[in-house]
Amino acid sequence: MKRRFSSLFTLAVPVAAAGLAAVWMLGPVSTSGAGMVYDTLPAAKGQIRKIVSTAGPVRALVTVSVGSQLSGQVDEVRVDFNSEVKPGDILATLDSKTFSAKVAQAKADLVAAEAALANQEAATNKSEAVLQAAETNVARQQALAEKRLSPQLTYETALRDRDVAKADIAVMEAQVASARATIQQRQASLDQATIDLERAEIRSPIDGTVISRTVDPGQTVAASLQAPELFKIAQDLSRIRIEAQVNEADVGAVGEGNTATFTVDAYPDRQFEGRVTQVRLAATEISSVVTYTVIIEADNPGRKLFPGMTANVVILSATRDGVLRISNDALRFKPKIAAAETQARGGDRGAGGAGGAGDRTGRMVERLKTEVELTDEQQAAVKQVLEKLGQEARESSQGSLMGGPSDPSAFRQKATARIEQALGPTLTEGQRTKFQRWKDGRETTRFATVWVLGASETPERRSIRTGIADDQFTEVLGGDLKEGERVIVRGRDLKS
Repeated sequence: MKRRFSSLFTLAVPVAAAGLAAVWMLGPVSTSGAGMVYDTLPAAKGQIRKIVSTAGPVRALVTVSVGSQLSGQVDEVRVDFNSEVKPGDILATLDSKTFSAKVAQAKADLVAAEAALANQEAATNKSEAVLQAAETNVARQQALAEKRLSPQLTYETALRDRDVAKADIAVMEAQVASARATIQQRQASLDQATIDLERAEIRSPIDGTVISRTVDPGQTVAASLQAPELFKIAQDLSRIRIEAQVNEADVGAVGEGNTATFTVDAYPDRQFEGRVTQVRLAATEISSVVTYTVIIEADNPGRKLFPGMTANVVILSATRDGVLRISNDALRFKPKIAAAETQARGGDRGAGGAGGAGDRTGRMVERLKTEVELTDEQQAAVKQVLEKLGQEARESSQGSLMGGPSDPSAFRQKATARIEQALGPTLTEGQRTKFQRWKDGRETTRFATVWVLGASETPERRSIRTGIADDQFTEVLGGDLKEGERVIVRGRDLKS
């Protein structure tokens, strides 16, 4: 008998422990008189972290593709993979014999052009001397002709010789200008040949690390419409960037400055930190899925992150500490309630609607006073607008089952527009900025309905305004829910 009692006691202990563990995990469990069992979790304060999960490749902050502007055979390659280079360092050289010959030819052409210029300048000097002699002869013949000591024909011949000498000088000056232009052309050709000779040495444009090399000595490089890529240089691998692809449904929650954490498969136990620096507007569509590129910059201590690695990123778009929150399951719960019972509760709420509306009006005025720093006159204007809206809502919802506005979102938009219209002319520049911040905050909130277990252990409907959410909890910004109330997350029918 003692052994049997001991065996029963031994079995009862783990069964009782398992039952207590189930109650602890599911939260408080309450039953209603209608044969339903409800699992509840209290509305409590805590932290909510809104995250966006994505992935993308690791890239260097700046990656430069180095190519050749010339065609020719590679004579020497001076760097290899992972080589550290500085601006001006020679990466590779092409066979320079052809380019050296072109430089020599351009120099010879320049010397010939300079000699031609000297010849033309000497001819010009000769023509100037001939002109001077012709002018002297004209003066002499003119004096003799006036004294009738020389025939008129001789004077006219002297005039002709002078004009011919002037024309010769004009021709010589044109030839001198042409010779100088030829020199400039030859100088330009020499400069081009010199540049080509210098380009035979392929140099690094930046300070960085060679991460790719596609050329070997003896290989022929053909540069036509596009320069062939010979090297890739990553600049400053002590910092990297991640090109994360974010779905269009989540990109609205991501902004510049958001913190991000990520891991790579090479170091699965190590977490890296970064920050969003850019959300690119260009969309990428693959198989009807639209994504946007989000750039995340991060430090690369010890250069452990290599370009091309895949980073699994978690972007923290928003965080709230010490806020009232409820389980996400509570937003999906809808109880089975008789129509008569629902109507009765609706009538009760309608009776107390005036007081609830007054409380909401006071809370909104108080929030605006605190966040926008309203004056007494502005507060009175907001209160007047809200009271008028409440009266309109009560008149339009007299026949409604719920006893309130049929579309809370539309009512909220109307209230915001009316308040902005009333306060617009009186807002200062500082108040206008704060009011816009308050307005943006209202646009990001939404209305929802949850059910709580009241004192009578029956579900009671509550309307709330929600904010950000994570994978477990949703923020409660306002409404009829208070901290500690038992929010129903699921229900079970005992009859089934």
